[in-house]
Amino acid sequence: MKIKNVILLSFILFLMSCYDDKGNYDYSEMAEIKIENLPETLEILGGIEHIVAQPKVISSLEGEIKDGNPNFEFSYKLELKGGSQLYNEAWVDLNPSKSLNLDTLISIPSGNYVVWFAVKDKRSSIEYSTTFDVKVTSSTYEGWLVLCNEGEEERVRMDMISVISADRIEPAYDLLSLLGLPDLKKATKIGFYPAPVATGDVIYLMSEEGTYKLNQNTFETSDMYNIYTTDFIVAPSDPDESIVEYMPLANMGPPTARAIFAVSNKGNVYALVTAAGAAFEMPINTSVRGKSPEYRVAPYVGISMVRYPGNSTAALFYDIDNKRFVGWSFKSPTSNDVNQILTPVPNPEVGGLFDFKTGMDLVYMEGTRYSNGLVYAILQNASGKRVIYGINMSGTGFVQESKYENLNAPDFDKATVFAFHSQFPYMFYGVGNKVYLHNLGTNMTYEMKNINLGANEEVTMLKFNLYHNNYWWPEPSEEFMARQFELMVGTYDNSVSGVNGGKLGFYKVDGENNSITKRVEYSGFARIKDVRYRERR
Repeated sequence: MKIKNVILLSFILFLMSCYDDKGNYDYSEMAEIKIENLPETLEILGGIEHIVAQPKVISSLEGEIKDGNPNFEFSYKLELKGGSQLYNEAWVDLNPSKSLNLDTLISIPSGNYVVWFAVKDKRSSIEYSTTFDVKVTSSTYEGWLVLCNEGEEERVRMDMISVISADRIEPAYDLLSLLGLPDLKKATKIGFYPAPVATGDVIYLMSEEGTYKLNQNTFETSDMYNIYTTDFIVAPSDPDESIVEYMPLANMGPPTARAIFAVSNKGNVYALVTAAGAAFEMPINTSVRGKSPEYRVAPYVGISMVRYPGNSTAALFYDIDNKRFVGWSFKSPTSNDVNQILTPVPNPEVGGLFDFKTGMDLVYMEGTRYSNGLVYAILQNASGKRVIYGINMSGTGFVQESKYENLNAPDFDKATVFAFHSQFPYMFYGVGNKVYLHNLGTNMTYEMKNINLGANEEVTMLKFNLYHNNYWWPEPSEEFMARQFELMVGTYDNSVSGVNGGKLGFYKVDGENNSITKRVEYSGFARIKDVRYRERR
C-alpha cells in the first residue's frame, strides 16, 4: 500500500507541475503549421525554366511566418518520383540558403520528380513538410550545343540554344552539371555524327582531360561513356592521351559515315571504318598497320563537307614533325590494312602550285563545300609569314587548287580564330576584339565594324555550322537551311563579373558587298570554344 501511495502522490505532483506551466509554449503547447500556395504540379523545360515556389506558412500560435524569421528555416529537396536515386544522391538540395521562396534553375533529364518542402522550427527541431510534383520536359532535343570553358580553371561546360519550336528558341546553361560529366578542364570541340534513325545521333564532348559520349535522350554521361570504353578496341597506354577531334567522313550512299576519324592531343589519329568494324583500332599515323606511330599529326581533319551523300573517299592530315601533308584513302573492307595507315601526299607530276612537304607549321585547317569540297590550310613559315593552300578533296582527293600568299590582311599573322565560307571565297579571322573578312578572290580585307566589341571583349570562336543531313522530315524552310551559311561569332566580355560573359551572334553573309548583318545574338555563356547544331530528322 505504501508503494501505491507514493506512486499516486508522484502522479498528482506531476499533474500540478504541468498545470503550473500551462501557457508556456516551449514546453506545453504545440503549434499547428499550415502550408499553402504551393502548386500541385509544376511543368518546366529542363535547364531553361526555373522551379519557382512562393509558399505561405501559417502558425496557429504566431501567425504567418515570413522569410527571415530567425526561429524557422526552410528546405526544398528534389528527387525522382517514387524515391529513386538521383545521380548518386537520394535527393538534390534546391535551396542551400534555407530561404522561404524558391527560384532556381536546374538541369536534369526529362521525367517526373517530387519536391519536398519542409519548415523547421529551430527551437524545437520539429519539421512540418509537404510535397509537390515537378514534370521536366526536354530542352535538349534540338538546337545549338555551345561548348564552353568556364572561369580561370577552364572548367568544361555545355550550354545550349534550345529550339523548342519554330517560334520559341531559348538559351539553357550548364546542362551537364548534374548529369554525370566528370570535372574536366579545357574543352576542345563537339563531335557529332547524325547516325541513322535506328541507332540515333552520336554526340561527343571533347577536352584535354577526356572525351565523353552524351546519352542521346537525356544527355547523361559517366566514366562508362568515355570514348575509350565505348569506341576503342584497346585504349591508349598513355593516361594523358585524350581525343580532341572527332570527324565523320560522309558515305557516297546512304546517310551514314564511310569512316570516322579521332585525333588525340598526343598527335595520334585513329580510323573507324564502318564497313569493316565498329571500333577504333591502333593509331594510323604509321606506314604499317598496327606499328607504333612514326610521327604526330595536327588536331585537324581535312575532308570534303559535301555531306550525305558525300562526294569523297579521302581525308587530309598534317604531319607536324616532318611538316608535310599526309592522306587517308578508302579501300574495300577486304583490303583493310590500307584503311589503317596514312601515306605522304605525293606532289602532282605537272602543274603543281606548291610542295605537299611544306616545311612550314600548320596554323589551321578546315573543310568546306566551296568548289565542291575545298579544304583550306593556313601555314606559317619560320619568319612568321602566313600563306593559305586550297586542296580539293572531292572524289579521291588531294588536288592542288589554290595558293594565296602576300595577303593584304591586317594582323593576319596574329589571328587565332578562323572560318572559311562554303559559298563565297571568304575567310574570316579574329584578332583581339576585331573580326575581319578577307576576300580571297580580290585579296582585299574588310573590318566587320558592326561587330562592335569593347576594349575588354575578345573574339573566342568563328565558325560556320554546315548541316550533316540531307534527309530532313518534315521539309525544312529555306530560312532554316540558309542558317548553316551564317557566320557564328563567339565573344567574351572580360569586364563582366562572374563566369557568364560569353555571347554568340549569328550573322548573315553578303556575298556581293563583302559584309555581314547580325540576325540574332544570345548571351550568358561561359567562354565559347565550339558550337554544333544538333540536327533532328
